[in-house]
Amino acid sequence: MLPTRHWLDFFLYIGRVFLLLILLAVLLPKLVAVCNSLMSTLLHNDQNPHGNPIRVETILSRELHV
Repeated sequence: MLPTRHWLDFFLYIGRVFLLLILLAVLLPKLVAVCNSLMSTLLHNDQNPHGNPIRVETILSRELHV
């Protein structure tokens, strides 16, 4: 095996690793956003509410001015 072939394989391997890391960094947040919205729609079903049904939600005055 020639030494140049060994270095070529090494740099191709490093290139593939960086390419996969870049794809992971780009696609992972999108996958998390999709899963978050899916779980949000499943958990916040209006027909089967979670939590205390007697609890009264109050709106703070600073939330109204935002």
